[in-house]
Amino acid sequence: MPLRNFLVIALAVVISLACYSVAAKNRYANLFAEVMDVVNQEALREIPKKELFEGAMNGLLRGLDEHSVYISDQGFKAFNEDMKQEFGGVGMYVETDPKTKMLMVLAPMPGTPAYEAGIHVGDLIVTIAGEPTVDKARIDAVKSLRGPIGETVDVEIRRGEQSFVKSLKRAKIPIESTHGDYRMPDGKWVFQLQDEPNIGYIRLSQFGEKSAKEFAKALEDIQPGVRGLIIDIRANTGGLLHIAVDICDMFLEDNLPIVRIRGRNRELKNEYLSESGTLFPADMPVCILMDRYSASASEILAGCLQDHGRAVLIGEQTYGKGTVQDIIPIQQNKSMLKLTTASYWRPSGKHIDRNGAEAKRTETWGVQPDAGFEIEMDADELLQNLRSRNARDVEGLSPATKEIMDEVDKAKTETGSDIPESPTTPSESTETDDQETIRMPHVDRPLQKAIEYLQSRIVSRPKAA
Repeated sequence: MPLRNFLVIALAVVISLACYSVAAKNRYANLFAEVMDVVNQEALREIPKKELFEGAMNGLLRGLDEHSVYISDQGFKAFNEDMKQEFGGVGMYVETDPKTKMLMVLAPMPGTPAYEAGIHVGDLIVTIAGEPTVDKARIDAVKSLRGPIGETVDVEIRRGEQSFVKSLKRAKIPIESTHGDYRMPDGKWVFQLQDEPNIGYIRLSQFGEKSAKEFAKALEDIQPGVRGLIIDIRANTGGLLHIAVDICDMFLEDNLPIVRIRGRNRELKNEYLSESGTLFPADMPVCILMDRYSASASEILAGCLQDHGRAVLIGEQTYGKGTVQDIIPIQQNKSMLKLTTASYWRPSGKHIDRNGAEAKRTETWGVQPDAGFEIEMDADELLQNLRSRNARDVEGLSPATKEIMDEVDKAKTETGSDIPESPTTPSESTETDDQETIRMPHVDRPLQKAIEYLQSRIVSRPKAA
């Protein structure tokens, strides 16, 4: 056979094999595209192709587990903002006014565009970029205030009888993940309990990129002066794994296991160990407050410090999310897959996932409070605790803010108005003989339990001569 013919045949074979390989890989992709076309042309209700695609992607990933999801362009942006702890915005806390149904300013954040423009506590926001805020959901109004850094948004303000427009240039607004017990007049957090200054208090709302540095700075701020510490991870649904590891490391001696990561068939992929040096004295007691919504990275922190006897856990059994999700950008970083790729295991060897076979058999999952420190709570008490803490994020920014928040909360209580959740202080009420409402202070039972425990430990510690 001539060499030329042989080369032609060989080339044809190579091309055929390549085509077969591509066809095999794309067989289901072609089928998926065909189904999309059929639905798009024949379905009773016309659905945009993007919406069809997103629905199909979420259906595919839901078949894997409850935590694997497809996140589209807008969701990708919001996710990045949460993890990076910053966004483009104007910098003010807002609430829906029960009387006017407009958006109302609870407090501008110091140093932000809203603050510099002279926005006041109690100002009503009539329109945002020309769109009325009356009867607009607070979450949608907040989205309108956010946007690309450097771009301006026109906000129409009503202050008493005056109305005027402010053009606010959006700037980088930081998202705090580490909170104290109360704020100073300048807005800075105090990481000690107001009524028990010898006890430190740090609330972690998430595990973002800046959380470990924020937490370390908070530990530095409270020392010396404290004799015990409360870490509050209630309603903290997690975040970045390495941040949870870094915070655990602040309390542990050298070379102790923090968490183990396992892939398919429980194959060990990684083991995180503590490094030398602690940021909080080993002889000072620590309490961790947790509830049924504490999950993922929160459970890594609680489980690790419990296993090493470094903290007493108070509250409820946690959520039980024992899996790790990788963030995989697709479409040239325009969207992403949040895909479960591994599971994590406590230093004790326990796997806490609520979907595990053992968890389903025993109905026990997550991280358990220490014996004698279990506190059962109903949904209303959990919400009260969360609202009470969230209110402190705002109240210290201005003396007038607390008064307005109390008025808003009172109006909600009296009218039963269905206003979207916001950082407002809840209240308990009873009726007197003349039917006047008396607003009672909220008691945070898990917090009180932690204070009692720490004070008993502080009193019983021997004093140096």
